[in-house]
Amino acid sequence: MSLVRIGKGAKDFLTEVDLASETALKRALSTTTPEVGFFGEEGGGDALDRGRVWVADPLDGTINYATGSPLCAVMLALLEDGEPVLSVIDLPFLGVRLDARAGAGARRNGEQVHVSGVPSLADGIIAVGDAFHRAGPRHVAYLDLTTALHRRAMRFRCVGSAAVLWSWLAAGQIHGMVLAHNNPYDVAAGNILAKEAGALVSDYGGDPLQLESRGAMACVPGAQAELLALTADLARAAAAS
Repeated sequence: MSLVRIGKGAKDFLTEVDLASETALKRALSTTTPEVGFFGEEGGGDALDRGRVWVADPLDGTINYATGSPLCAVMLALLEDGEPVLSVIDLPFLGVRLDARAGAGARRNGEQVHVSGVPSLADGIIAVGDAFHRAGPRHVAYLDLTTALHRRAMRFRCVGSAAVLWSWLAAGQIHGMVLAHNNPYDVAAGNILAKEAGALVSDYGGDPLQLESRGAMACVPGAQAELLALTADLARAAAAS
């Protein structure tokens, strides 16, 4: 299949599939929940910090999708006054759908899931998101972190989709993850999914993740202290950026 690549920024693009998916989501949700606002990655939308708002990433892992990789997803979360209370992450080419609701746990294809505990970082698989479009001291700190994780963790992953990382963490397939940003469309759905599966979700310094946080990370309890020690420089660089 030939896709039209629409320039989005440095080393980034979207396709007509991103746009069509967001349009379809917005249309369907405006019909079923007309009283709820909508915010999409490609078109923006309503304010996220008040009332009820759907937040959508219509195609997370666009470049994976465009190059034939199945590691891509649709992400959808419902925010209430800025806090995620409901989410769905659908990985159509893997036949996997995860969902979570505040206080009700997380599910994978209808079955309850929980994170897989490890006693230390050396026993864990840690993943990071892409940082292809960053520059400056924060970018350097992020790359230094990836080097440290290669050395300290049992295994390291970077797969080009935040949705995949959130899904793997919730299902016990990885034990921690660090993203290069805190974009709501990449984070809101995974935030509640990971929490409901038993993960600890925070900013780079260990404070609760908020809309205004400078970056996002999550991990199983046994890995948090060591992971936060490694993200300390990144936290300082993000705060200064």
